[in-house]
Amino acid sequence: MGGPGSDSPLSPPFDLDRFHDSLHTHAFGRTLRYSASTASTNADALTCLQQPATTSAPHGLVILADSQTAGRGRRGRTWHSPPQGNLYVSVIVVPEPGATRITPWLTWVPLLSALAGADCLSLQTGLSVSVKWPNDLLINDKKIGGILCEQTTTAERTMAIVIGIGLNINAALNDFPEDLRQGATTLAAEAGRPFDRVAILADLLLQLEQRLDRLFLDGPAGMIEEFTQRCSTVGKTVRVTLEEKGVVQGIAESIGPDGCLRLRVTSSKSPPLPSALLEVRSAEVVHLRG
Repeated sequence: MGGPGSDSPLSPPFDLDRFHDSLHTHAFGRTLRYSASTASTNADALTCLQQPATTSAPHGLVILADSQTAGRGRRGRTWHSPPQGNLYVSVIVVPEPGATRITPWLTWVPLLSALAGADCLSLQTGLSVSVKWPNDLLINDKKIGGILCEQTTTAERTMAIVIGIGLNINAALNDFPEDLRQGATTLAAEAGRPFDRVAILADLLLQLEQRLDRLFLDGPAGMIEEFTQRCSTVGKTVRVTLEEKGVVQGIAESIGPDGCLRLRVTSSKSPPLPSALLEVRSAEVVHLRG
């Protein structure tokens, strides 16, 4: 494969004109900043939000790159971002001043971003895509995408959210680092053919905008069931690493009203005791086989 900005033979360059013609959103993606390579689209978005009001980023601004040299994932991890026809994108969300029901439901933003991603990929590819709580996208238990949401404030002290999404679309698995090949996959590898990144991104932004509009207007009612149906973690035996309680194993029973994972504990080295119901809001979760 070539250097930053190049595409694999199966993935043509991103067509910005066709993308704008394909958009059906009100705000998301109407302003788009594209670069062949950047350190991190999320970092770029956070920088944009600190600019003065006359030059600051509008609600719905999308930052898109063909590759990242310092892509970021959850819990301080890096996100492998080769220039091989994947999608690395960040969306800036600046809720309208005075909007109600935003703060109580901020914990749902990562989960609904993942739900939008899973719905989009399933619709666009026909593949079965699930969500590993809280916001990893899986196909056949292998990671196809990840989401990093970061809350911040603008230069005018207005609350803003940056939603970073990385999707493995047309990359060759042989080009992944060896330690990622067992747990990661791409759409092209799963289907045996390349996919249209323009169509995927246009639909992803529509799904994301619609879900967040509903969330901030009505809360997550109704979406809890939708997320549960997409979530491959619910019903599984999992191992959870908590900062305060250490390693806990149990059965993921359900999703709580605030998006937490409700875990029925089966074993732990410290409280909570077995049979306790633990509400997990931030943790490293591993699906256990069998």
